[in-house]
Amino acid sequence: MPYTPWPIVDFSGGKNDKLDDNLIADNQCTDVQNCVAVTVGRLQKRKGQAKLNSAAISTAVLGLHPYYYGDPVTNRKLIAVFKDGTMYYWTGSAFTSTGKTGLNTSAQVLFETCVSYMVGMNGVDAPWKYDGTTVSALANAPATGKCPVLHYEKLFCIADADTIRWSDDFAPESWPAVNTADFDKGDGDELSALFSYRRMLLVCKKRSIHKLTGSELSDFQQFKAESKHGVAGPRAGVVDGLYFNYISVDGIFQFDGSESVDLTANTIPLTWAGVNKNSLGSSVAGRLGNYLWFHVPEGASTTPNLVLVLDKQTKAWWIFRGTEAFSMIDYNDGASVKTYTGHATQGYVVQQDTGFNDMGAAISAYWTGKNFDGGDPVRMKKFKKAFAVDANGLNDAVFNYRINYGAYQAPAAATDLNDVRKYVITSGKGRFLQPKFSHAVLDQDFALSGFELLYKLKKAK
Repeated sequence: MPYTPWPIVDFSGGKNDKLDDNLIADNQCTDVQNCVAVTVGRLQKRKGQAKLNSAAISTAVLGLHPYYYGDPVTNRKLIAVFKDGTMYYWTGSAFTSTGKTGLNTSAQVLFETCVSYMVGMNGVDAPWKYDGTTVSALANAPATGKCPVLHYEKLFCIADADTIRWSDDFAPESWPAVNTADFDKGDGDELSALFSYRRMLLVCKKRSIHKLTGSELSDFQQFKAESKHGVAGPRAGVVDGLYFNYISVDGIFQFDGSESVDLTANTIPLTWAGVNKNSLGSSVAGRLGNYLWFHVPEGASTTPNLVLVLDKQTKAWWIFRGTEAFSMIDYNDGASVKTYTGHATQGYVVQQDTGFNDMGAAISAYWTGKNFDGGDPVRMKKFKKAFAVDANGLNDAVFNYRINYGAYQAPAAATDLNDVRKYVITSGKGRFLQPKFSHAVLDQDFALSGFELLYKLKKAK
């Protein structure tokens, strides 16, 4: 009886821990770290991270904001608040104080750009404004306002656990008492975030989402759009086209204006079970290219140290580690648009998706495939050879395998011909074989274009 090939020519399915290891699709994986399939048919290591500021400032970044100003826009500044309580701007070579000091060193800072200046709020200190030169108080704004959002030319913010307030049109320092709305006041929940979305304002609590429609006080109407799930924190949601994607205690959801769909329940429920639900308040949702990034705390961590990455096109999930972020923004420096995160436990602003190291450290990447059973988990198989097809000119990932859920082992030495590595499977009898590829070399990527296993079924006994 000849040997039968089991080929994998597509790795784009991402992680699936909903199904048993032998039931997932061939293009999916049972576990993965720091890998992604940017191109269908190719598995590769994610790109790295680089410090923007070479010397740390305090021990965390509490807020980031891209500020563009002038008429027409001719000036730009990358704004950062570090854990020393100071707001800085990037000069191109270093962070320099804007003059705003004495801020609370624990409160997350969110910003919004208005017509003549940007504003900052953290829910503790009095709101302030900055025009690119001078910092001053934002007059008449709620003293403990937070989550500023510009919507229909009004500046909205959260005023307390149940209440939002807003300014007059084009007047961020005019806050009439009548510009106030409560949302399920006294329900025991609390407002967590505001987002401008499809001509409506999403007013989010931790266990519900409300829509504020209309453009003026006279025609504002509020509706409870989601009563089962809410938004975990001020940065735990991201608007992406027609959808609002958000992190909740119950999972990661996509809202289309009328209902929410759970994006994690059918593919990565076990991964989500490992998230620290008690510390989701500092979680972050963002975008990078064709991917949505959801930064959440894993295990006992109280800061976001795990990134759940969703491919918007294939809906595949990928798992990134080595990134810790309190914020995530895009910034156009005049030459290109770069994605930056504010580090959650170190005083660095970090550029994402650059190079092949994590701020000087090697990126540890691996992909663990399906626990292959040849369509018959009962019968024994003889596994003979395996072939790894490498992308031309790129580095090789290390191949290991395990049989019948045993320990991973290395195959016999490979022969390499025209970017195809051939391995002999030693002790190759069993009901299951599971392949694994890994790579942890500093300043190197890898790319795998295909895999094939030769096997045959033994006679049933």
